[in-house]
Parts: sequence; C-alpha cells; structure tokens
Amino acid sequence: MATEFLPIHFGNLQGKHEINANSLVVFIESYREIADFFRLVVDIHIGTPQEGGWKTNLIFAVSFIGASPFIALLTGETADDWGKKGHTEIVRIINEFVTRKASEIPEEFPKECVKHKNNIYQQFQKDDCIDSFRLGDVPPIPRNNFHLYIKDIPDDEPIYLGETDITVHSPDWKGKRSWRGKIKILDDTENAFAFDKDLTGKFWEKIKLDLLPLHTTDIMRVQLVKRPSSKVKYLVIRVLSYNGEEIDTPISDEAISRFAAISLQSPTNHSSPQLELFR
Repeated sequence: MATEFLPIHFGNLQGKHEINANSLVVFIESYREIADFFRLVVDIHIGTPQEGGWKTNLIFAVSFIGASPFIALLTGETADDWGKKGHTEIVRIINEFVTRKASEIPEEFPKECVKHKNNIYQQFQKDDCIDSFRLGDVPPIPRNNFHLYIKDIPDDEPIYLGETDITVHSPDWKGKRSWRGKIKILDDTENAFAFDKDLTGKFWEKIKLDLLPLHTTDIMRVQLVKRPSSKVKYLVIRVLSYNGEEIDTPISDEAISRFAAISLQSPTNHSSPQLELFR
C-alpha cells in the first residue's frame, strides 16, 4: 500500500482544543465509503492533534484498484485517463468532491456516495465545537455554510428489469462483497450485482462453497431489479437457471408489482421477506 498524508483542521473560534468524537468517526467512515466509489481502498490512521482548534494529519494507506467511471462526471476526463495518473490524483479528486457545494454535484452522481458526503456535514452541524472545517489545501468552510454542502436526495423507486442472462466473471460465493458480470439486458456491460437471499434460496441450497472457483464464465438466467439509490444497483431476486441447470420458477410480474406497491405504501412493514428487496 502507498501512503498519503491528508491535513484536516476543525476550527474553533473559542480556541478550544477539542472535537466531538462522533464527528471524527463519521468523517473517517464516510470518507472511506466515498473512496470505495472511486476504487480506492484506504486504511486511515490519525496523527497527533495540534493546537489551534483541532488539527492533525490523517495518514492513509492506499490501494488503487482502478479508476471509477464516476470521475468523468466530476472532471470531464475519462476513467482511463485518471487510471494513468495514479492514486495521488484520485485522492485529490475525492477531496475536491468532499468539499464541493451540493449545487455543483452532478444529478447523475451515485446517490449512495452523495449520502456519505451529506453525513459528514450533517454531523458537523450537530457539533458545537466546530466553527469551520478545512480539508487539505481547500479554504476553510465556515459553519454557517455547512448546509450548502448537503445535497437533497429524492427517493428512487426500484425498477423491475425482467429476465436476463448474466455471464458471471467474479462471483462471491461466501457473501463478503458484490458479484460482477456482464448483464445482457444492459447491453452486455459489466456491473456489480447482489442477491436477495430470501427470494433466491433454492440457488444457495445448491451451492457447495468448498468446490467453487473465484473466477468463472458461468451463465445464469435471473430476474433482475434496479435500485437506483443503492451502492450495488442491481439485485437478483430469482435465479432461474445456472449453466443450463434449472434452479427455480419465476416470480410473476403481478406478484412483483404487488410487493412493490405494498412496500412503498408501508415501509415499516417487515412481515414478508419479499418486501425487503424494494427498500
């Protein structure tokens, strides 16, 4: 892993050398989640705090796993261009994203990523110790401007995409991350996808975890839902076949529509596992 140093300063006009621990925790956890969208894996350590409010260096151990396509939305340059520039430049773009006003964030930018950014400034608003916030070389953001960095995110309804084939490239049989593969209904583009474990139970009953490879060209026939505001947007709600072997029967379109209507009208009703796929 490479190492990066990120200066961070929480200003306090009363000269107090203190900060609410929740603010630091929320910032670090949210920053780590944002970095993940930009294909950076970061392990963050806190340097010795200094006087003058509360300032320190966050020490990053960074692994770069390929430039994110979202970088193009922020910079106008392609992910390939940024991939050639390396992790230091990607960290800079992340810092610029974290310190951009909400009005400057493209509407098509992933909502889950924007939510993590919102979490940072919403927590800062709750912390009476913080009069300003400064990240890296960006000018300090005063407390009375924190609201300008919180973006309103409308709720997105899930969309049932129907049946499709997925060529599985990178499965995760043990459930520690998302799967990846080419989804035919999306013009055979590679995407991450996940499973509703309750609705795909018959598929998992057939899995023998100790015998399965880490990379495949297997083909599964599935029913697929798109969840626009989720980090992993595509959710398999039923595996119909795997490498030609029949697995399960389809969920009817009428039943799927009924589940969706119930979940949107009664979001606190957890009586049926089928409702969970639309949350």
